[in-house]
Amino acid sequence: MPQFYLRNFADENEKFFVFDVNRENKYQTSPKKECYEKLLYDINPDILNKFSDHSENYEEIVDDNIRSLNEEVSAILLNFLDRTIKSEKDFKFERPEREKLYDFILLQTFRTPFYRKRLGYLGVSFALKTGVSDLEDKEFLDVIHNLLIFGIIEQLYGLDFKLNKTYHLFFDHLIDEILNIKTQLRNAGNLFLLNKSKEHFITTNTPINIRWKPDFLAHHRALMTFPGEDKPVVDIGNYIEFLTIHLPISSDFSIFIFDKELDKNLTELNRGIGIIRDWNSDLITNLNYSAFLKSSDKVISKTNDFEKYVEMKKQRQNPAMNFRFSE
Repeated sequence: MPQFYLRNFADENEKFFVFDVNRENKYQTSPKKECYEKLLYDINPDILNKFSDHSENYEEIVDDNIRSLNEEVSAILLNFLDRTIKSEKDFKFERPEREKLYDFILLQTFRTPFYRKRLGYLGVSFALKTGVSDLEDKEFLDVIHNLLIFGIIEQLYGLDFKLNKTYHLFFDHLIDEILNIKTQLRNAGNLFLLNKSKEHFITTNTPINIRWKPDFLAHHRALMTFPGEDKPVVDIGNYIEFLTIHLPISSDFSIFIFDKELDKNLTELNRGIGIIRDWNSDLITNLNYSAFLKSSDKVISKTNDFEKYVEMKKQRQNPAMNFRFSE
């Protein structure tokens, strides 16, 4: 994650607390030490060459474009924060800002543990289509995940990675699913949450928290693979679609995106600003707890308040969202 984003969760000394979910330990650090790493999408050149006629420095191009998007979105988010704190009223959410934000959400969706795991059903077909068969299951997943990002970046930025027919026959159905999420984002409702309570929003190193529609055919897909280099794979099942997406922008501001068919009361709040005070701060607690439950790596907070969520998890509590803004 970019430093610009992580700084929004730091205290006056430019520090925040991190809870490592895997090690179950916590520590205090700075945004600089937890920010972006280079070449996250490294791929064996021999494998990459099977899908592109010219694959020089593609990892650098992908990383540079993701870094550029992160910086642009960070500026947009800071602008949201400044305008909302000053007005506490509705404000225009201009289309260029929305499109950049949606691109950011798409890339973060792609990075979530859920979506990465979702690609696991592709391993056998990938081996059959490419002849690559000497990888462990996790290595197959890494390669498929990292190859897919090239097609996504092409679509978002209008670039040309010289991806060949083999690539498109295997990956186009996955790219279409990701782009369908962007269509859904354009049609979704938006609620801006401004915190004036003693609580604070937390974030994770995959900062969006998604609740998916419970569609069996979307969550249990199958792949038909036909012999022959010119035959596409056929994906059986539906595209996944979200019900809600929560994106913390700072410790005191977040965006809640929702399917307008989900809840009539939420739809009435579309494009509005919901102010959270001490009396309704249970909403922050439950939004944070939901993010904590779904994190498989690191959770970041301005304050050292992780024990609350650890205890809630031990008690097997369910996060209950109550969107009420008037006493």
